Amino acid sequence: MTESDFREWLERYLRPQEKRSAEAIRNLFAEDGVYWWGPYSEPCRGVDAIYLHHRNALSRQEDIHYRYDILAVTERYGLARFYLKIKDLAPGEPNRYEGIFMVHLDDENRCTLFQEWYNATTVDGDQQPQA
Repeated sequence: MTESDFREWLERYLRPQEKRSAEAIRNLFAEDGVYWWGPYSEPCRGVDAIYLHHRNALSRQEDIHYRYDILAVTERYGLARFYLKIKDLAPGEPNRYEGIFMVHLDDENRCTLFQEWYNATTVDGDQQPQA
């Protein structure tokens, strides 16, 4: 994987989410891809499950803003630090996330393994940091 491949994949993954569109997910993940957030949750397995997870999450989210910094790229995977500012319509959900994505891409630049580790918080009113 090159840094350019990774950056292009991140853009194709994050920008549609900002528009609340999960449709791009189907083209970004391998048929047997795995999407895993946090070390203790059960991962989504297969592109259909990954798509449904994103569609359900995006159905209750608004004002989604991502930014990221690429930390490292190897032949096997890319690492990026991400920052997310969001309005989640589900009660009690955080509105700020910061964490790490580890993305493994196949030869067709489809994700075979997506791992995410993050911290989340809720920030009120004018105290909100810029995403």
